[in-house]
Amino acid sequence: MELKRIEQFNDWWTSGKVRANLLKPYKRPLFHEILKYMDDRQIILVYGLRRAGKTTLLYQVIQHLLHEGVDPGNILYFSFDVTKAEIEDMLRTYEQEKLRRNFDTAERIFIFFDEIHKTENWQNELKIFYDLYPNIKFFICGSASINIQKRAKESLAGRMYDFMLKPLSFKEFLKLKGIEVKFEEWQIYERRVLPLFHDYLLKGSFPEIVEEESEEKIRNYLRNNVIERIIFVDLPAEFGLKDMELLKTLVELVARNPGLRINYDALSRDLKRSKPTIIHYISYLEYALILKLVRNLRPGFMATSRKMRKAYPNNVAFSHIFASEDNFGKVIETAVLQELDAEFYFRDNATEIDFILKNGKIVPVEVKYGKVELKQFLRALDKIELDYGFVITRDIYKEEEINGKQIFMIPAWAFVLFKDEFLK
Repeated sequence: MELKRIEQFNDWWTSGKVRANLLKPYKRPLFHEILKYMDDRQIILVYGLRRAGKTTLLYQVIQHLLHEGVDPGNILYFSFDVTKAEIEDMLRTYEQEKLRRNFDTAERIFIFFDEIHKTENWQNELKIFYDLYPNIKFFICGSASINIQKRAKESLAGRMYDFMLKPLSFKEFLKLKGIEVKFEEWQIYERRVLPLFHDYLLKGSFPEIVEEESEEKIRNYLRNNVIERIIFVDLPAEFGLKDMELLKTLVELVARNPGLRINYDALSRDLKRSKPTIIHYISYLEYALILKLVRNLRPGFMATSRKMRKAYPNNVAFSHIFASEDNFGKVIETAVLQELDAEFYFRDNATEIDFILKNGKIVPVEVKYGKVELKQFLRALDKIELDYGFVITRDIYKEEEINGKQIFMIPAWAFVLFKDEFLK
C-alpha cells in the first residue's frame, strides 16, 4: 500500500493539529468517558447510528492526544468508508515508511480505524497486532452494531471495551443552542424551551443539522444521508440483502405507526414475503439501529413474551418526518422511548402501559399527550400490583393520589430533559 493513501487522512503529521473543520467545540459525554481508558491496553470500540458523530469523536480524541504532547507521527487514522485497504498491509506500510522503526521498539502508538467493519477479517487482524505489540492502542468504530459487536466479542474477548454513542439528548441539544436549564427552576423556562423541544423532535440526534432551519433540508438529510444510506448501501453490503424495497417498506410502516405491534404472520400476508424473511429483515433493521423492538413484560416481571413485540423508530426524527398531525402523540411517545431506552411494555387483553423500566425498581410510564384519561392506566397498575406510575402529558404537571395510587404527571419536554431527576 502506498503511504500517500494513508497520509491523506493524517494532516497532523505535518501541521501538528487536527483541521478545525473536522472538530466541533462541543464534546459528547462519551468523549470524557473514553479518556478514562486511555492508559489501558484494551481496544476502544465505539458504535452507533450513522451520522451520530462517531468520526468527530475520534478526531476530538486525536486532538486531545496532540494537546497532551503525543508525537503527531505516532497517531494514525484511517477510514474504511472512504478507501478499501487490508489492515496488515496498511500497518506495515505505516511502520516501515512513516515510523521507520519496528512497532515493538517504537514509543506508544495510537491507531484509529473508522468504519472498520467494512474491511474483511478485521477482528482477527486486530487480535494479532494487539497480542504482538502491547504499545499500540487501537480505537475502532462502526456505524451499526450489526456484526461489529458480535465479531469483536467472539475474537477480542478481554481485549476490548465497547461503547455506544447514544442519540443526542435534548439536554445536549439545548447546550448546543447555548441554553442550560436548571432542574430546580425548570418551570420558568417553558416558554423559551418548548419551541426548541419541537425543533429537537424534528432533528433528532444528529449534530450536523442542529442549526439547520430549512425543514425540507432536514427531511432530505434524514432520508438520504441516514435512512436510505443504511437501506440501500450499508445493509446490502454487510449481508448481501437484495430486497431493499422490503427494508424501506418496513421502515416507513413503523415510522408512520410508532408502537406498532409486530404480527409476523400478518406482515407476511400483507407484504407477500415469507415469514422468515420478515423476521430476518426486521432484525437487520434493529441491528442497524433504525428500529427498536420493545417486549411485552408478563405479570410478575419474571418473563417476557416472544409475541406481541412493539416496534418503534430508534430515533424520534424518523417518526417525525413521516408523522401526520393527528398522530403527533406517537412522535412524543417515540421521544420518551428514546430518552428512557426502555426494553419493556405491559399489555394484556384489556389494558396496556406504554413502557416499563426494570432496573432494580419497576417503573411504569404512560404517554398521554392528548386527553389525559387514566382509567385504563389505573386498571393496569392494579394488574401488575403497583401503587405508583408516571404519566407524560402535553402541559400538565401535578402529583395526584387516585384510588390509593400516586400518579406523577409531567410535561413531555420536561420529562425528556430531566428524566433521571423526575424518576428519583
